Amino acid sequence: MKRSREPEDDLEPDSPEERFAGSDVAQRSPAKISELDPAVADDNQDDSLAMRCSLPPHKQPISFKSHGDYETHYHQFHTNRCLECHKNFPSDHLLGVHIEEFHDSLVRVRRDKGEHTYSCFVEGCERKCMTHQKRRMHMIDKHMYPKNFFFAVTRDGIDGRRSLLVDSGHHRRRSSASTRPKETRRRASTLDGSRAKNDPAPPSPDKGREEPEPKKNDAADTDMADLTGAMSALQFVPSSIRFGRGRAG
Repeated sequence: MKRSREPEDDLEPDSPEERFAGSDVAQRSPAKISELDPAVADDNQDDSLAMRCSLPPHKQPISFKSHGDYETHYHQFHTNRCLECHKNFPSDHLLGVHIEEFHDSLVRVRRDKGEHTYSCFVEGCERKCMTHQKRRMHMIDKHMYPKNFFFAVTRDGIDGRRSLLVDSGHHRRRSSASTRPKETRRRASTLDGSRAKNDPAPPSPDKGREEPEPKKNDAADTDMADLTGAMSALQFVPSSIRFGRGRAG
């Protein structure tokens, strides 16, 4: 008698290969496939994704390999940027000083009235000066700022600058100071040359000496001496006359 197959018998594998395949699927089912892991997929996507910045003043979008690089760029170039003139500043305080000096009409009216409107660059210092020159002196004397600091930062911003120190002006002053002695010596030599051309040459020692005049005739000198001796021998007063003595009485 042939036995009928039960439904449970249909579920059993007919061959060892099918039995092995079924066990393999059962073992792999709870495992996590790395290609479909969301965390791994996000990491791979971050490596290939390039973030771009198209904010002003960039004329062309700038690409970044990571979100951290983009945040660094944004804080450095776009956090303290003026919305009116699109200039960038190193801190929020200097951005406020820039807006106060160049974009605030009320402050401009107060400045025209002669009030002190130039704020100090040091955050927390409440000193206000009448001119930017006096503010510069205040910052050098009070806050020990270097003299070659870029004090025009509130006017020009920091776009295109690598340092807030002005080195070119220092070199220019030093070079001009070194060239002044050369120009002075050159000018003095030119004046000496012109004087030498205009002034007559000094007489030489030999020419300055007076040459003895040529002697006169020796015979004439001898005759004059003889005549003088003969004249002195003559007696023009009579012998009977005596000076200084009275007549004998």
